[in-house]
Amino acid sequence: YGFWPAQSDGDDIILYEPGTETELMRFPMLRQQWERKGQTDFRSLADYIAPKESGRMDSLGAFAVTAGIGTDELVKKFESDHDDYSAIMTKALADRLAEAFAECLHQQARKDWGIEDTSLAKDDLIAEKYRGIRPAFGYPACPDHTPKKQLWDLLDVEQNTGMTLTEHMAMWPMASVSGLYFAHPESRYFTVDRVTKEQIESYAARSGMSVEETERWLGTNLGYRPEVPATAS
Repeated sequence: YGFWPAQSDGDDIILYEPGTETELMRFPMLRQQWERKGQTDFRSLADYIAPKESGRMDSLGAFAVTAGIGTDELVKKFESDHDDYSAIMTKALADRLAEAFAECLHQQARKDWGIEDTSLAKDDLIAEKYRGIRPAFGYPACPDHTPKKQLWDLLDVEQNTGMTLTEHMAMWPMASVSGLYFAHPESRYFTVDRVTKEQIESYAARSGMSVEETERWLGTNLGYRPEVPATAS
């Protein structure tokens, strides 16, 4: 895990080389558009980072953890012994340990950031009443899985942990968690939900993908029916 100087530029989050104003990479984000009853704002994760025009340098954290190294081999051993119960419990335990590892590391990150409230009781920590969030790519606030490739490069994940990404952007070992750290005092989790084609076109341009490719990755978030390419007669 680590922290980088950061600013927002519209719905993009810019990361800089530490100690410089040299742009390192950008994480494009999506903004809520689907109005719900009682909703008064439409959020993007970029809202939790100081805008470039403010002149203030903010920071963004990133992390990747796994509790699954060796799990696949252990599961296969149990399965070869026809011990399905132990195989299932091994996978379940690895998943819970990965989530616990992510929670533990987030607490350490908040301490490193200087925002950890040491007066919080254990029940408050479990209820996530602390400051900050750790959204993961592929989840409601940032539903696109493809920025994981940038995250892997940023943290040199494969070299440092052995964790890899499949062609479908799934993490391996499976009992793994990765994402971003936000420290904004008003940051909270939210669901992007449905987006219009106009935003998909903007996001595709900012992500360096075609509109068609973006629509495939974000199919469940589309608020419209994608055009079907005409077939040659």
